[in-house]
Amino acid sequence: MAAPMKRNLLSFFKFIVFFVSSLIINNVIGENSHHLHEYFLCRKCGREIVELSNLKNVPSSVALRQRNETLGHKEEVLVQLFKNPQNVFYEVITATQANVFRASQETGGDTWWPGFNWIILGCPQCRQHIGWEYIPQSKNTDEESFLGLVLGNLLYENEADELISSN
Repeated sequence: MAAPMKRNLLSFFKFIVFFVSSLIINNVIGENSHHLHEYFLCRKCGREIVELSNLKNVPSSVALRQRNETLGHKEEVLVQLFKNPQNVFYEVITATQANVFRASQETGGDTWWPGFNWIILGCPQCRQHIGWEYIPQSKNTDEESFLGLVLGNLLYENEADELISSN
């Protein structure tokens, strides 16, 4: 009787170790994979706009002010302040890609990145103004297109979760 009881205890112990190990592994993997897919949402409708991993600092020589900020889990994101010809101020972050639609034709005047034309971008769901796409004016350059996104029109997804859970 002692041998079957030992086997049962050993089996039970192995099960507990396996169960606890898998919980720990799933928790670690789950946390890390969440950080890989953090988003800024459209502040108006909540649509996923830009993944934090797609943010890329593109400094402009005509920015009125620049600062580095931690946004979500991404450190040292360049936030730049600009003023348009109508005296409207925008804080802008830059990215390589985002979920947006092109809301205008390519324009070359009044650009905040000299050497780049721009196109107005909107949220694909609610059409809220999200920012601009910047396209190199010269086709013979190593420069690549990028997006300038209006920080005030975006909401970090964890902030949205906190707003929803606090109501």
